[in-house]
Amino acid sequence: MSNMRRLAFTILALVQLFAIASSQVRGGGDNNVALEKDEEERYLMSEHTRIIGGNQASAGSYSYAVSLQDSFGHFCGGSLIARDVVLTAAHCSGGSYSAIINRHDLTSKSTGDSIPMKKEVVHPNYNDRTTRNDFNLVFLERATDENVALVKVNSNDSLPSPGGSVVVMGWGDTTAADDKMWLSDTLRAVEVKVISNSECEKSEGEVNGFTDTYADQIFDSMLCASDPNQGECYACQGDSGGPLIQRGDSSNGSQDTIVGIVSWGIGCASPIFPGVYSRTSSAYSWIKQGSGNTSSKGNISSNNGNGWTKIVSEDFESGYGSFNDGGSDVAYYKNVKGRTGVIRIQDGNGRRSSVFSNKLDNSQTNFSQFRVNFSFFANSMETNDKFCLDYSVNGGTVWRKQKCWKSGTNFENLQWYDDMSISFTPPSGSDSLVIRFRCNGDSAQDDILIDSIEIEGTAL
Repeated sequence: MSNMRRLAFTILALVQLFAIASSQVRGGGDNNVALEKDEEERYLMSEHTRIIGGNQASAGSYSYAVSLQDSFGHFCGGSLIARDVVLTAAHCSGGSYSAIINRHDLTSKSTGDSIPMKKEVVHPNYNDRTTRNDFNLVFLERATDENVALVKVNSNDSLPSPGGSVVVMGWGDTTAADDKMWLSDTLRAVEVKVISNSECEKSEGEVNGFTDTYADQIFDSMLCASDPNQGECYACQGDSGGPLIQRGDSSNGSQDTIVGIVSWGIGCASPIFPGVYSRTSSAYSWIKQGSGNTSSKGNISSNNGNGWTKIVSEDFESGYGSFNDGGSDVAYYKNVKGRTGVIRIQDGNGRRSSVFSNKLDNSQTNFSQFRVNFSFFANSMETNDKFCLDYSVNGGTVWRKQKCWKSGTNFENLQWYDDMSISFTPPSGSDSLVIRFRCNGDSAQDDILIDSIEIEGTAL
């Protein structure tokens, strides 16, 4: 992005900012109060991030969509990935604000849930000059109790493919004119087409009297999408921080997958310059680790494109992560047996020698079948010693044994077994699930080392 264009946009945005403050276009606050520095920066970034054209979304169809609001009203969008975690853009960070959940019409103050922001975690490699890694995890003061879906987070770098249809949504500006701003009261959505990064980088032309180009500005952590109608109905980078999604089959969005986050672009509703989004698959591990370790309510889901939805993917690189130790006979190793990040369960002490997952919320996804993929190593396990996979449902204390693997029959000592997999079907009506691995030996020398655990679900 050229320095001249940045300067021009900044001056224009400042003019608009004062016009907005005096005319109460944004509403929701005392317009005689001066903007804080971080609020001003947010508005400068979001002046050129708006839904142009498109259609009003049906209420509840994208129930994970979140409006971030400060004392001046809506300034950025976001996506609910856990019941107390919102995924948005790093350039939306700073200041005090609340997340408005399940409020399709922002003027309907009696509907939905308003939860203050507790903490922000901006991607450690975010660069505000290049806008690389434009990701921000917003942790809320409490979990929402609204009946809303959690959007899945894409973990597949090959998705979405060029030419594919995706949807961007938000409550942003509905006019392409730079001398006025009309925020939408209701959530709007528009379908756009993905274009390859190499094609996107070729974009160049004149906007607002300045010649600009995307050359050397599109990175692997970004993706581009444009309006097939050449700007007639265009997201124009949508609503800053809001979701770019692939639609699933559910009516409330529970099967939708977020593939991008509204980030930046040149011009507005321009047929020359596509909208640029942060590619969620590029930061999936960071998103998963950050939300899984800090969120009190929920898990992040991902779509891997093969009919199974990834719910948890834990490599134990930074500790127990999405899992918990079952007692004194469990240990964590940073490096052991040629692997980094390993959990040890030992001997036959049952609950004291187990590792179990955080509670997995299935109330919205309604998966009927689950699959657990894992890697393990056995040490000093005697013949017929075994380790087992159990699960419990709906917060119960009864563990259901799903499968046990016997030493000498299913595995041998002193070797890694990768790509192990077991699937099972819990009872219908299982709104939550916890899975557990336990060791069933007869000696303190009986060890099972676990290097990774992945949990997937399907509604098939």
